[in-house]
Amino acid sequence: MGQVKEGRLVIDAAGHEVYYKLFGHGSQTLLGLAGGPGCSHDYIARLGELSGGDLQVCLYDQLGTGKSDRPADTSLWRIDRFAAEVEAVRTRLGLGRIHLYGHSWGGWLGLQYALDYPQAVRSLILAGTSASVSQYLESARRRLLEFPHDVQRTLFKYEARQEWGNPEMAKAAMYFYATFMRRATPFDLEQSIKECNEILMPLFQDVGPQYAVMWGPYEFICTGNLIDWDVSGRLREIKVPTLIVSGYYDAVDQECQRTLAEGIADVELVLFGQSSHVVMLEKEAELYFAVIRNFVERAMRRS
Repeated sequence: MGQVKEGRLVIDAAGHEVYYKLFGHGSQTLLGLAGGPGCSHDYIARLGELSGGDLQVCLYDQLGTGKSDRPADTSLWRIDRFAAEVEAVRTRLGLGRIHLYGHSWGGWLGLQYALDYPQAVRSLILAGTSASVSQYLESARRRLLEFPHDVQRTLFKYEARQEWGNPEMAKAAMYFYATFMRRATPFDLEQSIKECNEILMPLFQDVGPQYAVMWGPYEFICTGNLIDWDVSGRLREIKVPTLIVSGYYDAVDQECQRTLAEGIADVELVLFGQSSHVVMLEKEAELYFAVIRNFVERAMRRS
């Protein structure tokens, strides 16, 4: 991994600062975008292990998350502003054209950035993501329908009443999180709920304010301003080498991956058969990072 440099960076005229880390040193950069919206970079920190040779890795906490500033201005929580933030990080750190990794919400942001700033991207890695919010929500509903009827009834009842904080709904929602967000291998629901509570849920303990504004109360319900986000009709505009990685049991299912793969011209798709949404925190993590490393190394030679 080599040296690690960390610091804070002013990213707009208002003086807002974000926290960043640079792993290694090289003429080419892999920039990582975490999910949420509102999670810090901590859960994708192992991307830093990919640095070496001529590749450095840059991770940062998006505005409103982690160690970055958390302004109270809710007008800041828009995907176009976050794309401009990525550009500010890239230019102010002098990263040049980047290899861009985005997981979940970070994948939506990565797609938006690649479309808004195509000249800045060498290659694109889309991890556990989709080309539109509506298609993801369709996927999440399909996943919910795999549960026993009593679990479905509980979730749909309290959703209809908008009783997001009801303990019964929160308990039923854990079926979703422990099955399609972070699952145990071999899968056992009780063990998976235990591991999910230990490994995944802490990521949501300090989620930034943009989660409520842009998304909503649960991973499978969107009430925020991302509801209409959709770039499925623009995927052909992406010309750079693109890797799609996803868990077979991801809440963002294979139909979402198919749309991406059929829409982007220069694409590779890898599914991890024992994993769900956060493959980097599951059994196949080593293989996951090996696949990403291999792709970036080949993309570097093509650049």
